[in-house]
Amino acid sequence: MSKSAGAADDPFYAVRDNVQTYVDRIKIRHEKFQDLVFNSNTANNSEFKDVRKGLIKDIRTADKQIKDLKGAVEMADRNRDKFQHISNSELTQRKRFVEDMSKEISEVRASMESPSVRRKLEDDENKAKRTVHDESLGAVTGIERENTHFVRGQMQETKEMIGQQDVQLDSLGQAVDRLGGMGRTINTELKEQNKMLNELDRDLDDAGEKMNFVMAKLSKLLKTKDGCQIWTIVILALVLVILVGLTIFL
Repeated sequence: MSKSAGAADDPFYAVRDNVQTYVDRIKIRHEKFQDLVFNSNTANNSEFKDVRKGLIKDIRTADKQIKDLKGAVEMADRNRDKFQHISNSELTQRKRFVEDMSKEISEVRASMESPSVRRKLEDDENKAKRTVHDESLGAVTGIERENTHFVRGQMQETKEMIGQQDVQLDSLGQAVDRLGGMGRTINTELKEQNKMLNELDRDLDDAGEKMNFVMAKLSKLLKTKDGCQIWTIVILALVLVILVGLTIFL
């Protein structure tokens, strides 16, 4: 593969631009997320839920693409002879880009899961629970108020269950992404090993053809087709070369 051909087929730049777009959007959404967390009641704010869900989805997608880029960079680093169109300085820049993007994503994820954010979300949930118990929806008698509290309590429990399911689905999605990344890494390694095995097979075939050619020449030179005699002569010749070498250098 020529340098120009390798560079033309290199998908790194397209993926890099896509990752950069996602990271820029994540930072904008994260600013909105922080504003809604600390300046609104997150328990009943639909905009907050939409922003949070979109942010988690973008982080998952960007994280997956960053891992793909990291795998490609590591492969180029391990096989410099096969990626000669990538200079050492370019490879260093690619490593730095992957590290910077990974750091950006990690910082946003850590901010979303920080103690202050969790504490605010819990406070909002507790306020929502207290509001449920304080509202009577026009109930007058004690039985009506009890029924109202029971219904509102059931609604709140259902809401919490849905929220927990969303969190569990997000965790499951992240686990699936991790498994997918492992699968892609294993697939890449298997492809590399298959290439090495194919190259070894070709080398063995070439060596076999050359050995057959040499044996044919020896057979013609010695005027015999007896394989045993030919191999005996070859081995004796090798022993002679070794003995001569030992005599000279010892």
